[in-house]
Amino acid sequence: MSRRWAILIGANACGYDVNLPSLRYAEDDARAVRAVLLDERIGTFDDGDVDLFIGDGATWREIKARLRERVLESRPSDVLLVYFAGHALVPEWGTQSDAYLVTADLEADGLRREPDNGLRMAFLKRDVFEAFAGTSFLILDCCHAGVYLDSELRHTEAMQTYRTQVDRHSALLACPSGAAARESEEHRQGVLTHQLLRALRGEAADPSGKVSFAQMATFVAEQGIHPAPGQLVHMWGPTTVLTQPPVSRHERQSLTAPVNSGTIRPCKNPLDDLSSSITQLLGRVFRSQSRPPRSAQQAGHAERVEVIRYALEADSVAVVESSPTGIGQVTSTARFNKEELRPLLELSAADTTLVRTSSPGHVVADDAGRRILCVPLSQKNSRNLTLAVVDPALAALDMGEPLATMLRAIWNSDVRDDPVHAEMQVLTALRSAYGRLPVDLYSHAFSLYQKLIESLTMVFQPVMSLDRRPAGVGIHSYEALARRLETDVRAPVAALQMAYAWGDRFVIERDALLLAKAIDSYAEADVASVFDVTKPISVNVAVRSLLSDAYIAQVRTAITEANLDPRTVTLEISEQDPIQPDPGEVWPQEPLTYFHRRLTSLARDLEISFAVDDFGVGYSSLARMAELPLTQIKVDRAVLHHPLAVEELDLVTRVARYASDLGHAPNPRAVIVEGFDEQAPVTLKQIYDLRIRHVQGFICGETASTSLRPLGQSVRDRIAAMVRGDDD
Repeated sequence: MSRRWAILIGANACGYDVNLPSLRYAEDDARAVRAVLLDERIGTFDDGDVDLFIGDGATWREIKARLRERVLESRPSDVLLVYFAGHALVPEWGTQSDAYLVTADLEADGLRREPDNGLRMAFLKRDVFEAFAGTSFLILDCCHAGVYLDSELRHTEAMQTYRTQVDRHSALLACPSGAAARESEEHRQGVLTHQLLRALRGEAADPSGKVSFAQMATFVAEQGIHPAPGQLVHMWGPTTVLTQPPVSRHERQSLTAPVNSGTIRPCKNPLDDLSSSITQLLGRVFRSQSRPPRSAQQAGHAERVEVIRYALEADSVAVVESSPTGIGQVTSTARFNKEELRPLLELSAADTTLVRTSSPGHVVADDAGRRILCVPLSQKNSRNLTLAVVDPALAALDMGEPLATMLRAIWNSDVRDDPVHAEMQVLTALRSAYGRLPVDLYSHAFSLYQKLIESLTMVFQPVMSLDRRPAGVGIHSYEALARRLETDVRAPVAALQMAYAWGDRFVIERDALLLAKAIDSYAEADVASVFDVTKPISVNVAVRSLLSDAYIAQVRTAITEANLDPRTVTLEISEQDPIQPDPGEVWPQEPLTYFHRRLTSLARDLEISFAVDDFGVGYSSLARMAELPLTQIKVDRAVLHHPLAVEELDLVTRVARYASDLGHAPNPRAVIVEGFDEQAPVTLKQIYDLRIRHVQGFICGETASTSLRPLGQSVRDRIAAMVRGDDD
């Protein structure tokens, strides 16, 4: 059975001969934390397991004795929480790598002779948290709290031992080393503790209402406290719950059990221990209010290195190019000194050449303690481009390879002008590199991707009907296309394709959002157009979306709410998507047969049509084109530039006529040639002579637009002449 202990300390007074002002709220803060932990509704600790040391009772002897008692009794499933509110003291004779928590009986003058006569941070590390068998947590709401983190990261033998053994320990620290924590007169509490209590009382809760240590720490860090709190979240920090929704004590089960009855918890992810650090880094890059302001002199690459420098609290950052002729500087922040760093840069260049395909980055260091995080960005011939981060925060370096993966993605993104897309690029890079992300980061990515897709604009590209007579040339239908801006010529391919790195949920959500946006926008454009009847509209869809009942429900809802005739709607299935079950998925029939039956059922129930898109690329096959119940076949522009383009187009038209030639269909399926322009080696006359009556592309003189406009007379005359071959 897991045991959960808390030792809470609050000291307003400052011991003997300690030249520090008395505090007003530290003892009340400790009482308030105790009240939350023992709260009958949300608390997860029991009365006898929470020790409160306040006022004259907060003596270092009693506190150390109780801490050691808990350590000696501990088992791997136990939890220990230590909270301190008060002052911290760094003696003048001491080093900045250690400090004392000021208790009521601390005698500062005697510490020089008896340095262990006090509650020392080194004692907490070495004799408490390092020795505790279970999971431990520390909260310091005091001045110099960051000393705890700084000393933990120093490269001394003792600290290295601490770092390797205490992987189930996390800490929340009110301020950096040398800085002061503050009390709030408005709230009559310590500033850190006020936000901590808000978090524990439910403001940092997950969807189930639980607040873990990591969620609490992240919430506090996001409240804009100055100076900014520090945090160290290791194993079990994200999963150990401190408060939870109301349940009776008799019904409460162990919160540290691997899986509670009726719940599902995924296997531990290698990135779980880094979830908080990744979230913090993303926040500093994309959302921090204290991020360096944009300047006219900084744009593009220069701006990105400055953002990276700020996010990692580095001394400087640069992009350098190494080649057989030496090391060049592409861009850098102000303090970067290439000549001073040349030995380390040359060492990095040699390593990059040897292992550029096996590691996303490496750290080079010298005896003076200077470190450079080097992230290879690109390699062409013998020239290597590398991001060099000089003396980043050591806590950031602990992230290891995921940090390098994120930095490369940040460098390749538009951080300032397109932050949503840029952040999705970073998360997708992590997803691609490590297989999956912790649940909180996955959920954040899903919400972010929804926001990205919702920001897109739908435009409509006309599909032309061909004829030898100008009167017969016109607009047959439209295809809905996603664009970042209406004026963009190209599709936001990266934004659309990144869904495949995340799996079906993202793909289906993407298609559902775009379908709803396309149908709604098209209905509005149709009302405003001069056409007497509604032209057909086609929308792209992935194979996996058509297998989703949720997506089909969205199709039905969108068409109904737009009051659009479903017979005008065609869903275009990309040939770049395979028609096959996912690994572990079993279909009751052969893939084409199963998918054929699915489309037949949907066409009957929804009264919509289906088409093959991008024929000629990806998973194109005559069987796929011939066997699926399609109303039209769209041929990719790549076919036009094939040496046997005319022969391939002829084959497509014969397949399109196959069912009607046998008497199984009243009309042949329409063939539409996509991407036709004046550079195409195949002429409109050749296409028309093959009995292809529709093309789509810029040849019509109409770019994709949010509005629906008919072809002008001059355009119809020109197209008809090209169909007749008058310009040959």
